[in-house]
Amino acid sequence: MRQQIRPPLLNRVPAWGWISLDAVVALVVALGYAGLTSSRNPAEPGVLDFAAALAAGLPVAVRRLWPGPVFVVVLLGGLGMREFLLPHAELLCLPLVLYTLATRSRAVLPLLVAGAVAAQGVAEVPLTAAVRDRLGLALAILLAAWAAGTAVRQRGLYTGQLAAQAEERARAEAVAERLRIARELHDVIGHSLSTIAVQAGVAGHVGGAEEMSRTLASIEETSRSALRETRQLLGVLREDDAAELAPAPGLADLDALVARTRAAGLEVELSIDGAVDGELGPTVYRIVQEALTNVLKHAGARHALVRIERLPDALTVEVTDDGTRGRARPYGHGLTGLRERVRVFGGEFEAGVRPVRGFRVRARLPL
Repeated sequence: MRQQIRPPLLNRVPAWGWISLDAVVALVVALGYAGLTSSRNPAEPGVLDFAAALAAGLPVAVRRLWPGPVFVVVLLGGLGMREFLLPHAELLCLPLVLYTLATRSRAVLPLLVAGAVAAQGVAEVPLTAAVRDRLGLALAILLAAWAAGTAVRQRGLYTGQLAAQAEERARAEAVAERLRIARELHDVIGHSLSTIAVQAGVAGHVGGAEEMSRTLASIEETSRSALRETRQLLGVLREDDAAELAPAPGLADLDALVARTRAAGLEVELSIDGAVDGELGPTVYRIVQEALTNVLKHAGARHALVRIERLPDALTVEVTDDGTRGRARPYGHGLTGLRERVRVFGGEFEAGVRPVRGFRVRARLPL
């Protein structure tokens, strides 16, 4: 059972939860500012003073919905409350709204405006040490709020870029996997069906029961081998972990491949000089398989030579035939798939007609 990946705790809070929290904060701050206004002028608190107190606090409730207008209203409300504030700058709601703006955009202009307004309200002449401390505190609070919002915005952009790159990488891996499966199916089914087709055609012209029996037995073995490899390949597409995959064919399976090809009526000579292990084995097998399939289907040949030679720094695979229709053979998906296989190992691939007659497929795989 796959473990479910849950987002961080704060990301699991719904939007209405944050707005509700902002509403509570806004109400508490607005009431506090209104109480401050009454305590500073208990005889006759002005309507404009109460309006400024409410304007400086209540809009915080919707700062996530309309951060720009809320910033302007809170800034004006703080200006109306200057005579009741020490220092003479609103340093609670204004930094909070500035933080929200910085999480949405660069917010450099709002930072400069808020800093200028705060500095103009706090600075006094003469510029004593206490005044300098209040000015530095006000500017530091505004700058810290802006920096925190900017950091949150940059982190969101970075996370979004990582997610986009991960999605693109997953899409590319899926495409590569589909191409690999299509290439494998082409090699398995193409070779087997071509061999079966040739053998069935021969069987239709054979009169002896013994020859007919050998041909049908070869068709049966080829069909079973194709089904076995196809089942092995499609097993990777199952979602559960119960797929039992047989090992990929390698050099040890070339004898069976050559035997099936000979049963189809093509004389094949196999020459292997040196050992091949690791990931090169299946690639060598597929190269030989596709080359022999093309010989059966297109070449009109009677004889084919398969040579596998291990050099000090590379492994060469060469398949040649004596067919008479080599120049008319198309470069289909099979040879394209072989070229892609060889390219994975950084090797070289060639396929073309021979000078006199026949066709040659050659691959060089570096060790």
